[in-house]
Amino acid sequence: MSQNTQSKILSIDEQIQKLKEKRSREVAKLERSAGKRLIEKFNLENKSIDEIYLFIESIQDQSEEIENVNSVSYLKNEQFNQ
Repeated sequence: MSQNTQSKILSIDEQIQKLKEKRSREVAKLERSAGKRLIEKFNLENKSIDEIYLFIESIQDQSEEIENVNSVSYLKNEQFNQ
């Protein structure tokens, strides 16, 4: 490989690394922003981190239950319509 080609490859690798780092920073910023909004919307400002995690887990459990109910309802409707 020529020196020019190696230089281009190195430059591309550096750009990829910078983009990965930028993505990581943006994801971290999004997570902080979303977490802040969740805490504000559900009045969790005065709760401990453990209480907040338990709250999030309860939301997840409720969401899974709703998804299961919706799936069963959809399947029953599909069977009824056939």
